[in-house]
Amino acid sequence: MPAAFIPFTMRATARKGHQEDFRTDIERLTSGRDGRSPLSMVTSTNTAACLQGAIAESEHTASAASLARHLADRLSTKDIHLDITVSLDR
Repeated sequence: MPAAFIPFTMRATARKGHQEDFRTDIERLTSGRDGRSPLSMVTSTNTAACLQGAIAESEHTASAASLARHLADRLSTKDIHLDITVSLDR
């Protein structure tokens, strides 16, 4: 049975002390080179970006806060330094 996907919007801002890495971090998120679905860019400046994506429904998609924690954990393991907020587009 195919998994249901939950669309979401993510706002990312440059973390203090990592502003010079912001563009590279955003490019890594939108490239999908690591084998996962890339996020689509909606808008971007030099210090903030709005991205859209979808994730398979799981315990992580129960709330926007739980998805934000899950995505932040994933980003930290990839050495991506962004502050994020997430909204579920249900």
